[in-house]
Amino acid sequence: MSHDICPDTGEPCTCDGSEPCTCGCGGCGHTAEEEAAAAAYREAHLEGPSGDALEHERKIIVSFDSTFDVMECEQLCLDAGVPGRIMPLPGSITAGCGLCWAMPFSGDALAAFRAATEGRITPADYHQLVL
Repeated sequence: MSHDICPDTGEPCTCDGSEPCTCGCGGCGHTAEEEAAAAAYREAHLEGPSGDALEHERKIIVSFDSTFDVMECEQLCLDAGVPGRIMPLPGSITAGCGLCWAMPFSGDALAAFRAATEGRITPADYHQLVL
């Protein structure tokens, strides 16, 4: 089952939509060592064939159903020191609003985001993209 945020751990999924999932949710049967090796491989291959680092980074994209929610998200996140910014919603994602909140792909950033926005706004969905 492909997912962007692990339903069991709440952490960003690192499976890139592949099957079986290696995000750590345990549904795939991979050992922690296999998951760590897969993550290390992905990290080690962030360089292009020429050895130059790629300019793109994996991001958590939070989509919303209204512009008001995105603007409220920005204010809450800025006040709480959550890393990220508002940006146009990538074309591969559909939502009720054409803007989204983009933040680093990390469990810490996701936890800070959820703590800052809990009970105040409701995201439409969470996604992971390389931007």
